[in-house]
Formats: sequence, C-alpha cells, structure tokens
Amino acid sequence: MSWLRIPLAARSSSPEVTARLHREWLSLLERHCQPGSRETQQIPKSVWGSCDPCKRKIDVCRLCEQFQIQDTAVPPGSEPAGNQHILLDRKVAHNFNIFLKSFRVKPSELRDKLFIIHEESGGLTDEQITALRRYLPTPKDAERYLSFKGSCSELHVVDQFMLEMCKIPQLGQRLDLLLSVRELPQSIRDLEPLIIQNIQASKQLQSSPKFVAVLEYILAMGNHLNEKAGKEVAKGFRLSSLAKLPLLRGRDRTFTLLHALVEQILLHQPELASFPQELAEFEAVPDASMKGLSAEVDVLKKELENLIQCRRLIKPKGSKATAQESQFCKELKDLIQKYEGDLSQLSKRCEEMKKLYSSVLVKFGEPPDLDSQELFGWISSFISEFRKACAEVTP
Repeated sequence: MSWLRIPLAARSSSPEVTARLHREWLSLLERHCQPGSRETQQIPKSVWGSCDPCKRKIDVCRLCEQFQIQDTAVPPGSEPAGNQHILLDRKVAHNFNIFLKSFRVKPSELRDKLFIIHEESGGLTDEQITALRRYLPTPKDAERYLSFKGSCSELHVVDQFMLEMCKIPQLGQRLDLLLSVRELPQSIRDLEPLIIQNIQASKQLQSSPKFVAVLEYILAMGNHLNEKAGKEVAKGFRLSSLAKLPLLRGRDRTFTLLHALVEQILLHQPELASFPQELAEFEAVPDASMKGLSAEVDVLKKELENLIQCRRLIKPKGSKATAQESQFCKELKDLIQKYEGDLSQLSKRCEEMKKLYSSVLVKFGEPPDLDSQELFGWISSFISEFRKACAEVTP
C-alpha cells in the first residue's frame, strides 16, 4: 500500500522544490480517491476506513500560509516543451537558463534595473551583474536577435532575455560601470589603513633613538669580534643582518649572539631593552609593501578615468533623456566627484608614505629600491626574537 508521506524537505527547500513535493503529495491523495485502485481496496481494512477528518479542527489560514503551493515566479517559457527551438547556442543557452531560474527579474525590467546604482535601492546584485557580463551577446547574436520579427512571447525565456540585452546600447559598459562605481569606494577604504600603517612605521623608525642605540651595540660587538679575528672594522651593516643574530651560537649551543646583545644592554643601558615600545607598528609585519600599495593607487586612478569615460559614453545625447536616465546620470556625476576627492586624499597619503620611506632607507644606508615589506619584516622579526632572548636571559 502506498501511504501518504509528507516530505520533510519541504520545510527548508527552495520554492521550486517545495512546489514539486506538494504536487507529489497531492498525487498520492488523488490515488487514494480513485475507485478500484489498489489503495482504495485496502482502505476498509485500515484505520482510514473509520477515519473522520471532519472531526478535527485545523487552522486553515496558518496551513495555507505555510504550505499552499505558491507561484514560484519562474518566467513563462523557462521550462519549454521538448521541441521548442532556442536561437542561442545550445551550451550557452543551457548555462544561461540555469542562471535565469534564480534571477527574479523579467526581461522587460532589465533595462530599468541598469539605471539603479545601488543594490539596496533595488538594483542588481554584484553577482547578478557579473553573471550577466558572462552572457553578453556577441555581434552574431545581436544580428540574429535584432532581425527577429515574431512575437516576443513565443520565445523561450533565454531568447527573451537575450533579445532584450541586444536592445540595450553599451550593455557591457553599463554593467562594468555598475561594478566599478560600487567597488571603487571599497577599494579606497581598504587601501587607506594600509598606507597609514606604513606611514606610521616609517615615522617610528625615524624617531626611535633607542633602536639606533641598539644597532650601535650590535656594530660594536661585531667589530670587536672582527678585530679578534684579524678582520677590518665595519662602519655599519645591512639590517638584513639582524636575522642572523639568533643563528650565531657560542660554545654553549643554547647561547646566541642575540643573547649576548641582551646581556650587554641589560648590563650597561637597561633602558634600551624597551626599544620595541617605540616601534609599536612592528608588533606584526605590515600587511602590504609600499611598492604594491603605490601600484594599487595607480590602478584606482585608471579605474576612475575609465568610470568617467564610461559615463560620457552612456550619457544621453541632447534632450532624449528620460527622467530615470537624467536621475541616474546626476547620481553618477555626484559619486564620481566624491570618489575624485577621496582618491586625491589617498594619493597624497601615498606620496607621503613613499617620501618617508625613502628617508628611512637613507637613514639606515639601505639601497633605494629595497621593498618595505622586506625591511619591515627584518625589524619585526628582530623585535620578536629580542623579546624572547630577554625572557631567557633575565633571571
């Protein structure tokens, strides 16, 4: 006997799946009502023979609210008959159709959506814009669809959308514009703290007398050892040498040149052991190099230039603009002006960052093309190892 089973998956499934499960459930009910069916013949022997569902009160409003089959808003034509012809390439049409099943926009609404800049105002999501960008019609597609003379309602939803996309001028540029106008301010916000971090790191190196004194101790110790070995006295050393201090071991293999440095400092000038406090930005290696950050700022400048050019390209000519188009162009103009101001401030900070870092390289005698991530990494690692050595040397 085929008993009625309420599918639990309907509680959490998508509307399409829920509708399918409800149809299966109703199909089971129908079979139990068909005279002469196997299910009907078995009813008298079962509990269903004496069952009277009319005695049970139910909250029909609540039931319908939760489980009545809803219109899943799949555009007509998305589930075509097997012989319905599709104008688009079969493989592209298959993938596009999968996307459209979750794209709750009608073909006739697409053009208007492109005049809404922000998603929270009813515009397309970033994911939808990116997906549409993948399915831009080719020149051959445009020729094929724009020559179509039949009724649009006869077309499969894939072809309806493709026809609408072919009718929208500069569609690719419009989609790119929407993405750029959303991504640009976030990119500026992401870069700003990284640039400020590098500026602070350079300022701390420029104004830390204790760190310079520690370097003088290292130089004095190294020259003393060189003299004993009959080698020349050095006037300075590359900061990359800081990484070697914990690797140079004495007769006691647990005692390194870094331990010896800590001992000398604690013996003669213990206040220098607090030099890491003057270099707070080096608690961790700065997240980005100055070369990389400068390149990112240059990329944003180019993106802003492209945004301005794209706005000029899609701007309606003469008095042809609708109220919606005019409002869109005004919002876009205001945003671009704001981004120009924000990017100008970011560029100034970037120049300050590069100028300060160049001064740091001069101060410590490092080559002018040394990337900040390397230099700052050496110093950050040295601070970490210095603290460990202090803890091991201090009773």
